[in-house]
Amino acid sequence: MKKTWFGAVAAGTLLLGACGNTEGDNASESTDGQLTVYASTFALKSMAEEIGGDRVNVEMVIPPGADPHTYEPTSKQMTQIAEADLFLTIGHDLEPYVESMEKSLEGQNVAFVKTAENVKLLDAADTVHVHDEEGHTEDEGHTEDEHAHEEDAHSEDKGHSEDEHANEEASHSEDEHDHGKYDPHVWLDPTNAVSMAEAVEAAFSEEAPDYKDEFAERLSTFKDEANALDAELKAAVENGSKSELLVTHAAYGYLAERYGFDQLPIAGLTPSEEPSQQALKRIIEEARLHDLNYIAFEDTVTPKVAEVVKQEIGAESVTIYNLESVTKEQMDKSYFDLMRENVKALETALK
Repeated sequence: MKKTWFGAVAAGTLLLGACGNTEGDNASESTDGQLTVYASTFALKSMAEEIGGDRVNVEMVIPPGADPHTYEPTSKQMTQIAEADLFLTIGHDLEPYVESMEKSLEGQNVAFVKTAENVKLLDAADTVHVHDEEGHTEDEGHTEDEHAHEEDAHSEDKGHSEDEHANEEASHSEDEHDHGKYDPHVWLDPTNAVSMAEAVEAAFSEEAPDYKDEFAERLSTFKDEANALDAELKAAVENGSKSELLVTHAAYGYLAERYGFDQLPIAGLTPSEEPSQQALKRIIEEARLHDLNYIAFEDTVTPKVAEVVKQEIGAESVTIYNLESVTKEQMDKSYFDLMRENVKALETALK
């Protein structure tokens, strides 16, 4: 996969310069000897900088503070990414826009690297705290009513149902690995982050073999720090008195799975998936049942309904980071900086 990457980067830089350079247009620029790298999430951007050091110029596709679940790259970004060396993704078709981008840029200079191919994905439904039996009974009754209603509607609209059913099956097949089924926040488990960093190191070493020893050394340092972080997260949970974490949305399944607590999310896997009134009532009841005094909020996107829950149960807030996207002020932070803020959040929220 070795390419004459410097020449391609230089050509891309000249092309962009000829079109007129404004602030934010320098994303594909690099200095002599640098790889130009794009990353689909902040976590991957940070890993690339940790492994690549000054041998790489890394840009995150999603602007600071943007919602990664709905973001679509601009035409300018597509041009810049086409002329880059590498685009780091999670893989498993978890990023909504990457699959179509990869098809559009087929044959271009950039190589797509799926960094989490060796990571076991968690089904999103399995990462959410299960509500009490009363809640299940209400859900089941509601489901039965809905099913009966759907059967009636099916009889009335039989002429359209077969086509609609075929379309639904095709859609399900195409989106089998999307945000609706699997939790994409794999990097929140430091052991998964190590696996992703290994994929990044391998890609860098293949693109720039003259610096492979440097990349390998930085990977070793990354692993040591990830092991230390793992121990800190484990201690934060074990030393707490609570085993449920009330969060604004269901982004923390890998943390919960790794360290043995339950996430109780107010919204779904994306912040826009807000709960029904009945589900909201159960969340409030369960927060009171477990005497939860904190809600873990995020700096980027917070569902409005989370504020309702906070006021209803009289909770305080702590800040937690999913590292998919960050604010402009946090762009200079590292994966480990923000994950250690998560350690503090767990220490407070679970005490």
